[in-house]
Amino acid sequence: MKIEVLGTGCYNCIKLETLIEEILVELGQTDVEIVRIDDEQTIRKYMPLDELPGLVINGVLASVREVPDRGILKSWLQNAKVKAV
Repeated sequence: MKIEVLGTGCYNCIKLETLIEEILVELGQTDVEIVRIDDEQTIRKYMPLDELPGLVINGVLASVREVPDRGILKSWLQNAKVKAV
């Protein structure tokens, strides 16, 4: 599974990345690649820059402009892991 956090390092971008890491530890998923994408051209391929942060799971844009609720994010990560297997 590959997770990309789209953002330039703002508070919510860092908060989202930290929350993802915490949930992955809870789930025992240590083989997940987490990448922060801060290149504006790359971000624009997925979404407008004024809608940061963005979350891409396995190449699919999952959320924009918010830090998803912990429960929802956990569900997305569990489902993505099942699909990747």
